Amino acid sequence: MTGEQTGGQMREGSDFERRTRAVLLDSAERLPGSVRSRLTQARHAALAARASGEWSSSRARRWVPAGALASVIVALFVALTPHGATTPARVAQASASLEDIDMLNDADGISLNGDQDVDFDFYEWAADEASNGSASMGS
Repeated sequence: MTGEQTGGQMREGSDFERRTRAVLLDSAERLPGSVRSRLTQARHAALAARASGEWSSSRARRWVPAGALASVIVALFVALTPHGATTPARVAQASASLEDIDMLNDADGISLNGDQDVDFDFYEWAADEASNGSASMGS
């Protein structure tokens, strides 16, 4: 458990594995004796049940039919549930979206920007003058 067998020689675990093992062993040592005894008894009982084959066969016999039934129910639900069906809410949302796009594309409609009165030609002239003025001032 402390290392792996590689090429005939033991390789030590990583530092993380060693620290984790030390912490777990330390925490197990700090448990009260009664708790450690009950855990040991439970572990031995589980190992004995598994070794006898009693555990796996009885549990499997109980849970396999329930798992199969659950799988069938999920499969039927997925198969019978309508996917991508158009509901009235989706149709209304789609038509509202188309109306919004038409309104935005309308050239005669209301302008949505507040910069209607901006004279862009003035700003271009001012920028040209500033660049020409700074060039003439420097010479």
